[in-house]
Amino acid sequence: MTTWVLVSNSKEEKEGNFAPALAAAGRALIATMMAKVASCGFNDVTPAFSSLMPLLDATGARPTTLAQRAGITKQAISQLVRELEVRGYVEQVPDSTDTRAKIVRLTKRGVALHAASAEVRLELQSIAIAKLGKSRVSRLRRDLLELTAALEEMRTR
Repeated sequence: MTTWVLVSNSKEEKEGNFAPALAAAGRALIATMMAKVASCGFNDVTPAFSSLMPLLDATGARPTTLAQRAGITKQAISQLVRELEVRGYVEQVPDSTDTRAKIVRLTKRGVALHAASAEVRLELQSIAIAKLGKSRVSRLRRDLLELTAALEEMRTR
């Protein structure tokens, strides 16, 4: 198991710059999620799939809708969908409302992965609450959402 360490050259960076700590936490979260999902029998899942899987359900969605929800390009979502389809997690079926369009939906194996991922997310939430306490985790979530919105605003200006 990989341990993520915050490396810094200056006292100012260690104490004042949140970005390295946030990035390290993100990497640790993804690595732990991947390891836990793999322990559930899903060894062929990659971190790239993590942006798409929570957006899918049994009813499905068009690839363009998935791209918008995930915040990635249509080309990137198409590649992810193809990779998930090859692994048996999703299928593409004709859209009944538009014969030119396809709907991406979970297969039985995809539903199992979706359920396993949800269980792992609950476990990670429990670990965070045990370590930080419920109020600090709630505050962290609010702060991260606020920061995300501010960064999105900055990016799109």
